[in-house]
Amino acid sequence: MSHAIRNTLILLFVLLLIAGSGYAYIHFIQKAEIERLEGSVSTLEQEYAQKSETAELVPLLREQYEAASAFIDGFDKTIFRNSNPDEVFRFLSILNEMANVDFNFVFRDSTVTSDYGIIESEITGQGSYRGFVTLINAIENSEPVQKVSGISVAPVGQDGGYQNVNFTFRLSSNYDSQNMFQTVRTPGVGTMETGPFHNPYYPLIRSVEPNVDNLVNVDNSRLVGVSSNQVFIIDQDGTMKTLRPNDRVYLGRLESISAREGNATFRLNRGGIIDVVTLEVQR
Repeated sequence: MSHAIRNTLILLFVLLLIAGSGYAYIHFIQKAEIERLEGSVSTLEQEYAQKSETAELVPLLREQYEAASAFIDGFDKTIFRNSNPDEVFRFLSILNEMANVDFNFVFRDSTVTSDYGIIESEITGQGSYRGFVTLINAIENSEPVQKVSGISVAPVGQDGGYQNVNFTFRLSSNYDSQNMFQTVRTPGVGTMETGPFHNPYYPLIRSVEPNVDNLVNVDNSRLVGVSSNQVFIIDQDGTMKTLRPNDRVYLGRLESISAREGNATFRLNRGGIIDVVTLEVQR
């Protein structure tokens, strides 16, 4: 065999070896790596889509966080300095300058946890329903950490004024048992708008008060004369009385006069029931 043929065969063998090695490397090694990388690309695309959605929420979340931080920064809380219940009583007295109710403070117990202590007390009293709600509202929104529980409310009734209620509640007041706070100032007072003070205990139908002022009792009187601006009426005692519009009568007032029709209209409040009574001149 000549040298040219031998060299040609050797060159062909080397070329075949290089081509085979390249094919084997691509088919058995790089193909698997490509498939793995394609799977990674798919996973990364999904993660990118999820993180893009999250990124779109960042401005809203930042705004909510700033609003919450501002609320917390402006709504400082504290606890009482020690276990002396007089501290709680004095603070309630400050709050009562807004509520203006009569209350009794009874100390019940004092307990200690690993971080703080709790003063247990009972509050009983009487006052307007508006004042009671103001007191509870001030306790819950002021700086000291306190918990109101066991609230009991009952109407006083006619003798004590329909707007007044009797109330009882338990008060748990946290105090500094570990000397962690160095403050000596009086805790701040806070209030929050609660809307209308509708008294659910105010009766719609109430007892009718007696006619202690001996006003004209429209039900037992008769109209005898009418002019443009006054009426003449014989009351329940047989006495002639003169009334003008808006003058008081028993349970109400004279509302209007009609000289043409010869009558007078009275608006009466019969214990919560509004009644309109019209008397005509008796001829």
